[in-house]
Amino acid sequence: MQWSQEQLATFASAATLTIEPYNADLTTFEEVSPIWEVVVDGRVYSRGWNGRQTKWYQAAVTQVVGEIKLADQNLEAEFKPVTDGPLLRTITAAYQRKYPGDSSLARMISAAPTGATIQVLPRSKS
Repeated sequence: MQWSQEQLATFASAATLTIEPYNADLTTFEEVSPIWEVVVDGRVYSRGWNGRQTKWYQAAVTQVVGEIKLADQNLEAEFKPVTDGPLLRTITAAYQRKYPGDSSLARMISAAPTGATIQVLPRSKS
């Protein structure tokens, strides 16, 4: 399952989305966090600011599911860690294009956040 073209356009133009990975009970949220996201080849990616120690990242990879808020939409989501080196470099380049000159960019493309990259997918209903 993938995001629609309209949703991808919204991701691409939004400065941030809000990520809400579930706790172990799958009904409450670990942390509600505004995060940067980028679109690469029709897929949405984000990174944990504090690397793998980021609370929302830990919950996202442990529980795999949660919700995101994008513009005025609440969407169910799945989270998948990204470890492929060439893809991580492509995602870094997408951050550089989307957030040029931002004072937080250097941190977001550093080793710790790069090691905490996830793909954000629409949650399948199966």
